Amino acid sequence: MKILLVGEASFVHNTLKKGLEALGHNVTLMSDGNNWHNSPRDIDLRRNMKQGVAGGLAVLWKLIRNRRRLTGYDVVQIHSYAPIPLRMKWNIRVLRFLKRHNRRFVMLCLGDDPQVIESQLSGTPPYSDIFWNGRQRNLEQNKARIDEQRLPEIKACWQEATRLADRLAACLYEYYLNYDVTPFADKLCYLPLPMEIPDDDKIKIKGQGRKIDVLIGIQRDRDYLKGAGRIASMLEKLSRRNPGRLHLHYAEDVPYDEYCLMLDRADVLVDQLYSYTPSMNSLAAMARGTVVIGGGEEEFYRFIGEKELRPIINVRPDVSDEQNISLMADALLTPGRVAELSRQSIAFVRKYHDCKVVAAKYVEMYRRM
Repeated sequence: MKILLVGEASFVHNTLKKGLEALGHNVTLMSDGNNWHNSPRDIDLRRNMKQGVAGGLAVLWKLIRNRRRLTGYDVVQIHSYAPIPLRMKWNIRVLRFLKRHNRRFVMLCLGDDPQVIESQLSGTPPYSDIFWNGRQRNLEQNKARIDEQRLPEIKACWQEATRLADRLAACLYEYYLNYDVTPFADKLCYLPLPMEIPDDDKIKIKGQGRKIDVLIGIQRDRDYLKGAGRIASMLEKLSRRNPGRLHLHYAEDVPYDEYCLMLDRADVLVDQLYSYTPSMNSLAAMARGTVVIGGGEEEFYRFIGEKELRPIINVRPDVSDEQNISLMADALLTPGRVAELSRQSIAFVRKYHDCKVVAAKYVEMYRRM
């Protein structure tokens, strides 16, 4: 198949491209590099925001110059409703062009959009970073984020993208829940996040030392979205109650390369309190054998048909801190338990998220369209 991937977030399209190419497909990736990630791409749409209108015109010129490279594909797949770093009206025009000049059109459900935000505010899934215990939360901190998705131009672009899409591919179970309603359900598929499996020499069974080394990654300006700080305070209590058993260390806004080195050394990673299922960050850690404290709801395991593997230490915002502390104590302080969760983490990512396995699922979806 000849496939065009448009836009990028957390290297999802880059990783998927590697899986698709390994299966023999011809893949072109067009994006702006996902901001500071500067992710690889075949057609570069990076916009210099300091140039204002001139920066936008430069992106338009790149699209015009590459217009022949944007036609004749078996599949065009966009990472969001607005994959081009331009105003919504220009995104709509580009989306219509892509739909008109290619055979199949897919939109990923991969992050905030009007449907996701309104669904979460209504309590689907049962908890998120803006809802738990039956009511909306963190509304002041999230005001700008929520207001953005309610802007008329945003809603218009999202509505057009979902209308044009032949399929909506949810990359997290919670996004599947958000979209499993009329009029989207008939177009909806669940496709796991793709991961590159590390070389064997980079994979290590963790939890075999005298102390359990716990890495707590915190982005201070975004912790209200993640909740790692609240998990950290629970772990501090657990550590004080069990002297010498845990080694807690923090990665606060550290460069990515330094963070990766810290992650390689850690037995356990604190990821997110509000996540319902594992994120890209969780899966990247699990692929290397690092155990994750984050989202791993039983409902999710049932949905994917997994009956044995339960690799994630599943903390929740809708229970008491003492309940979460008890759960973490059982996982972290029971001899041999971290090592077992480490083995399960590796097995889980290989089974469900290997980029070649995921790419094969995408190809199956494309062929059924």
